[in-house]
Amino acid sequence: MLEQFKQKYLEEVKDLLNEMESALLELEHRPDFADGINKVFRVMHTIKGTCGMYDFKDVEKLTHKIENLYGTIRDNGKSVPKHLISITLEGVDIIRQLLNSPEQDHSQTLQQYTEKLSDSNGDNKPDDSQPTKPTSTAPSGNKATYHVVFKPEADISSRGVNLGNIIEELESIPGVVTFTHAYPDDEKYAAKFYMYWEAVFSTDRSLDDIKEIFLFASDEVEIIKLSDFDLFQNPLFVQEIQQQQKSGKDINFEPLEKFIRNTKTDNTSKPAPPSVDNEENLIKEENIIGRNIDAIETKNTSIKVDADKLDELMNLVSELVVTKAELQSISEKYNLPDLDNLYEKIDKLSNRFKDNALSIRLIPIASMMLRFERLIRDLSKELGKQIDFITEGTDTELDKTIIDNITVPLMHIIRNSIDHGIESVERRRELKKPDHGVIKFTAFYSGANVFIQVQDDGAGMNPEYLRQKAEEKGFLKPNQAVTTRQLYDLVFRPGFSTAQTITGISGRGVGMDVVKQNITKLRGEIEMDSEINLGTITTIKLPLTLSIVDSLLVSLGETLLLIPLYIVDSCVQTTFDKISSGKPVFNYNGDPLSVINLRQLLCTDDNQPENTTLVIVKYKESCMCLSVDKVIGEHQAVLKPLGPYFAYQEYISGASILGDGHIALALDTNKLIRLVEKDKKL
Repeated sequence: MLEQFKQKYLEEVKDLLNEMESALLELEHRPDFADGINKVFRVMHTIKGTCGMYDFKDVEKLTHKIENLYGTIRDNGKSVPKHLISITLEGVDIIRQLLNSPEQDHSQTLQQYTEKLSDSNGDNKPDDSQPTKPTSTAPSGNKATYHVVFKPEADISSRGVNLGNIIEELESIPGVVTFTHAYPDDEKYAAKFYMYWEAVFSTDRSLDDIKEIFLFASDEVEIIKLSDFDLFQNPLFVQEIQQQQKSGKDINFEPLEKFIRNTKTDNTSKPAPPSVDNEENLIKEENIIGRNIDAIETKNTSIKVDADKLDELMNLVSELVVTKAELQSISEKYNLPDLDNLYEKIDKLSNRFKDNALSIRLIPIASMMLRFERLIRDLSKELGKQIDFITEGTDTELDKTIIDNITVPLMHIIRNSIDHGIESVERRRELKKPDHGVIKFTAFYSGANVFIQVQDDGAGMNPEYLRQKAEEKGFLKPNQAVTTRQLYDLVFRPGFSTAQTITGISGRGVGMDVVKQNITKLRGEIEMDSEINLGTITTIKLPLTLSIVDSLLVSLGETLLLIPLYIVDSCVQTTFDKISSGKPVFNYNGDPLSVINLRQLLCTDDNQPENTTLVIVKYKESCMCLSVDKVIGEHQAVLKPLGPYFAYQEYISGASILGDGHIALALDTNKLIRLVEKDKKL
């Protein structure tokens, strides 16, 4: 059971470290950003409060030192030195290592880092002999008044939550009035801790800061905002609260409502006590200020779900889609009206279920941004370059599996932009460019796809230099005729590199070919475009999801094939004598379109029929035709991998089971279309 809570703790710590990392990157631009300093302090304090329970002793010591350091900076109202931000980011990485591999010996790393951390603070080094007690840390501003009810479960200690730290931090808020209650000796409270707490206080801390006090017990606390101003400015309110505190009973809000109503938001003057008549009228009013349901801040609108559970949900949705197809097949076979009606209902329900399950798996691209920001920050400092990172469309969503598999390729593309693209400050000045280079990350929807673009304003790629390198490595024959686009595509060839020297960052000819392989596995496409001294743009096209794809079901003899529906423009029935010989071309509405004869390509049989159906598919700015025997209709395909024995075949990306039990193969249309682009003979 403790291991289960430990995993939950590690997930929470991961999110906290990401928040802290983001705050540190913000502090680098705004060293006196009080919220950022407070965020670093509070994250370290929160992690420290529980890690000892799970035997992360080294983490406890390290977070304590960083907490004390930032506590001193915050209490003295100082700015964070830039060198300290780099050291703290290094500490974040070390904490991750300690949590991910606690069995390893990190003593030397910890000793070196502790010395560096101590040296960074100079004369302001805090005393580690006593732990830092949390204090109110938010920037000055208008205070709000809150009521907190904390009712922990009986197993809170076994979950590794330090209850003492929570109460200590709650009571450290200046002016807080705390009520401690004991549950009656009753079996119905057996699931609860034997005590619970209420607190009333006014603070200029943000709501997120208050929530972080109860981070590992968020389901057991209710936080209610009583007012947007400081009720403790009214001495009658304070007197009533203190009297109720002496009674030892739960807070009674009925006599407090008049203060909540009559205290003005202007806290510079103390309001006069209300008259008796006004008090009676106010108490009779039905609406209770501060107890409005909208003020309750603890109702979560989202929950964390284990990734394996999401995968299992998608498997169940896939089985439902297959079962629906079976039901459709039976319905068409027996032609029973009642069965048809049942199928229509199940069809609607399964479509809604599918759409809902797919939407659950969608994650905003913004979840990747922190890693990119950190990469650009660290690598630009290492290379002595100045780079600004601009993002657009990071609220665009992708399937979790795609997000997991696209992050590393994108990091490699950004790394290339920093190393190969953005020039040094001196070179940019020679070219009359701004000292700061720019890397722009853009994401947007287009149909059933998501496009991601990484653009830099660096040196760009020289096509003639690419040709020279390609001829040296034997990728091109001397004076071979190629387009500029084909020269840029050479970057994705294994072993091809334009780096002048081999470094720890690049130059070994390994990278962009792997990037393309990973994107192709996701049924995506990648291309590059560049202008000398203007920069390079890398464009990636990805499907929204991988599991269930709306497809067009076609046949080649007895072979059934699936074509992604989002690329299909139209279908045309024709005869082969209307397709020009040699290089197959079909004249469609006055435009000559290249034709891929799938029967010849896939070698299904030699019985070429006289008639054919051309499926016209969209590709980039143009169209082309896929020749098939027959179009059967639309099909919602649940794609399954073909397994290791078929991993290296060229044209099929997966398979799907139809309702009648037959297998349909999913065409990898990207590879098929590239055949035409390379002008191969089909």
